[in-house]
Amino acid sequence: MKKLIINFLIALIAIISFHECDNDSKDDNSNVDAISMATSNGGTIKPAEEGPERSALGVPTIDLNTFRLEVTGLVDSSFSLTWKEIKSMPAYYTDTIIMYCVEGWEVWGNWEGISLYDLVSRAHLQPGAEYILFSCVDGYSTALPISDLIDNFAILAYRVNGFPLKEHDGFPLRLIAFGKFGYKWAKWVTKLEVMDQSQLGYWEYQGYSDEADVPIERRRRYEDIK
Repeated sequence: MKKLIINFLIALIAIISFHECDNDSKDDNSNVDAISMATSNGGTIKPAEEGPERSALGVPTIDLNTFRLEVTGLVDSSFSLTWKEIKSMPAYYTDTIIMYCVEGWEVWGNWEGISLYDLVSRAHLQPGAEYILFSCVDGYSTALPISDLIDNFAILAYRVNGFPLKEHDGFPLRLIAFGKFGYKWAKWVTKLEVMDQSQLGYWEYQGYSDEADVPIERRRRYEDIK
């Protein structure tokens, strides 16, 4: 993963205390000061928790007591996880990752969550398994190649920059898909269906690119890309 060209000390994030509780969505992060990151061209970019609020189908209400994450499709062992089981899995932390929106804005984040690799390894992929369709509580969906997800260390995040995701940002689980436009970063993920071919998701069905690769020219503003 490429390092970002920044004039910001990411180590500041490390001093933020982590607070765990059974209902993470109740953690208070409403008074967090926005720390804007300076860019190589003199601009600034906000942290993810201070970015614009976007949802295609509205923000759902989720009860963590009944929430389940299901893994199914072309696998030998389908399974589902409760929120407690999800939080008991090994946590993974990303480097600083930029999320690029097709609207032209960006936000940065250090994300924490569970690994897609751990999930598909537990399920044992069958021959022909090439894609994962991510389905969400609100009815939203999008698909990505498994190879892209594994190569870029994709996670389902529940925290960003030391704080639980806000409800409108996808709590309890949001896909972090490095190098893809934000509409691939599915919010409120509740199901992973392993498939042998891609399936058009909500925005892709309306004409958005199914590949959703952020142009290199745009990424060069923040990333060390030759």
